[in-house]
Amino acid sequence: MDLELRDSVVFITGASGGIGRAMAEAFAGEGAKLALHGRGKHGELERWLAEQPWRDRALSLRADVAKPSEIAATMEKARAHFGRVDVCIANAGVWTPESKPLHEADEARIRATIDTNLLGSLWTARAFMAALAKSGPRDDGRGASLTFIGSTAGRFGEKGQTEYSTSKAGL
Repeated sequence: MDLELRDSVVFITGASGGIGRAMAEAFAGEGAKLALHGRGKHGELERWLAEQPWRDRALSLRADVAKPSEIAATMEKARAHFGRVDVCIANAGVWTPESKPLHEADEARIRATIDTNLLGSLWTARAFMAALAKSGPRDDGRGASLTFIGSTAGRFGEKGQTEYSTSKAGL
């Protein structure tokens, strides 16, 4: 399928596994250039990327999306490397494997989840908008795109994961 994405620059947070990695493969298959972000599994992302036939069209980046200055600097690296960023997928997220009722979840757990999943997506969008302002519109008139990756937990909830469900509902 040709989605006319050849040479578009796509920035994907949380590209080190799962949904992010699948999106990277799909966009690469369309001929896009990729700025792939990871944090905790960044080493795995780099090893995986080194094995890809399209690795020369990709850049591996590390940042904590919950820290505005880090994600802004990472987006700027992508913009500087490729000249622009056309598509941004705010996909990075955390999930605490241990289920706990909200009244038993400590503040650090709740804040870490909200800071990464909800605010991290907002900081990513903010960095993307700044990159768009610097590069200006494309010469070919094609626009830009921003996508937030949520979860069914944001609509239906998730037992023992109130903070996760709340963060995804916020998206």
